[in-house]
Amino acid sequence: METSPLKILLISSQPEMTQRVSDLLRSAATEVEVTVEPTADAGLAMVATNLFHVILFEIPQANAAALFQISLLTTKAPQLPVLVIGPGEDEGFLAEAVFSGGQDYLGRDQLTAPLLRHAIHCSISRQQERLALVEEKNNYYGIFDHLVEGIFRTTVKGHYLLANVALARIYGYQSPVELMASIKDIAGSLYVEHGRREEFVRLMQENDTLSGFESRIYRKDETIIWISENCRAVRDAQGKLLYYEGTVEDITERKHAEEQIRRATAELSRSREELRAKNSLMEENLRTAREIQLTMLPQQYPSFPPDVPPEQSVFRFVHRYEPAESVSGDFFSISRISDTEVGVFICDVTGHGVRAALVTAMIRALVEELKPFARDPGEFLRKLNYDLCSILKSTGSPMLTTAFYAVADSRTGALRYGNAGHPKPLLIRRSLDRFEPLANFSGRGQPALGLFDDPPYQTSETVMNPGDFLMLFTDGLYEVQGQNEELYSQERLTLDVKNLLDNPPAVLFDKLIAVVRAFAVGGEFDDDVCLVGMDYLGVPTTPAGTPQS
Repeated sequence: METSPLKILLISSQPEMTQRVSDLLRSAATEVEVTVEPTADAGLAMVATNLFHVILFEIPQANAAALFQISLLTTKAPQLPVLVIGPGEDEGFLAEAVFSGGQDYLGRDQLTAPLLRHAIHCSISRQQERLALVEEKNNYYGIFDHLVEGIFRTTVKGHYLLANVALARIYGYQSPVELMASIKDIAGSLYVEHGRREEFVRLMQENDTLSGFESRIYRKDETIIWISENCRAVRDAQGKLLYYEGTVEDITERKHAEEQIRRATAELSRSREELRAKNSLMEENLRTAREIQLTMLPQQYPSFPPDVPPEQSVFRFVHRYEPAESVSGDFFSISRISDTEVGVFICDVTGHGVRAALVTAMIRALVEELKPFARDPGEFLRKLNYDLCSILKSTGSPMLTTAFYAVADSRTGALRYGNAGHPKPLLIRRSLDRFEPLANFSGRGQPALGLFDDPPYQTSETVMNPGDFLMLFTDGLYEVQGQNEELYSQERLTLDVKNLLDNPPAVLFDKLIAVVRAFAVGGEFDDDVCLVGMDYLGVPTTPAGTPQS
């Protein structure tokens, strides 16, 4: 294995001595590189740019100037051992040379190759050991002084024996020396609360350890902070207490945060009580609003002819009304237009809740005002849209509303209807076992109410046969999400209605709602649901079986 040569810097101003030492070095070591410089300054310049293992410094005379240069070399190149070669007759100067930083002192006249080799290797070994100790010491004090936590050692009576930089910084002092010089009595000078140090000592006497001892203390500038102390008692082999040592952490920010949290919690508690009271009032108001909204719906159905009981009416009605919240954005009405005609209206305001419910209240009022136009569904929807747009435009909050309106004649079964963007009702022809979605004759959809100022709405017409059933509904019935994000659909709705058609209308509606609920995730509807059904039994007859006039 190849070994790197020993690199030696020889500083000597005497050529003869330089030659002699160089020869001794080369005879003492097989691999040696000697660099010669005449002065200490020149040697230091060489050290700055080259790697050496040792410096041999030859001094012509034993004087103060030589000692100064030895100190200069050891100070400027502390990583290298300095071996001094000089006059050998002055033992006092030898000690001074070593005291000035030289690793060894060799007399010029007694210099031999073995002695030189031994001295060089010993000086290099000692220098390596010294550097290792210095590094270990620096590491220790580096850790000690750069910890975030303060470290202390105190007597039982309350005098500091040791402190680190972090502790001085926490307490507001420039250095540990200033801290220990300023605080002579921890109990009287440090703690804000009287008796706090005594409590500290009492707990230490009982347990020998202490953790999380929180106190308020004065800093140097008299400001108050919070600290947390961890401590242990140090005893000798006989159990005698020597001192306390431990750590200190500044917890002021945490304490301030805890106080803010406490105040915020108290404020939150008060706010919760206020909110609970407001919620209770709002819930009461919503219950009242729900009751009022329910009274806006038909409380009883008209009979046709007017003088017959409901069970003998040509038209028989049924409905189901389920708001998603306390109040709903769905609305329907069943109104007598004449002794032989009935108007059936259903609408769905976008969204649900209070805002949508307010719009349904406006629509109900408008429906009442527009009774003169009730016989023509297209004209009725046009007027309703115009008035609704005028009202909503003034509020700056347009609300889309779908609607369907139909007029049925009990004598002929004629059914006139108009659609404003609403789901197509189902005309179920029981005798033919057929389902007909009521589409506009034009085949084109018409806009929902509230979108445009005055669009035309078409009146379409069909004829109901005895036994036919007209089913109107809002989109909340089928816009339902099931497992795996599968959506219920109008096609599935039609199929489920067909499967339930043998049931009376009221039972059909109840079972249909149960079927959709079972499909929905969570078993609930996401939107308001409204269903209205109209059964047409055919033209009534007299007891003799002849048509009534």
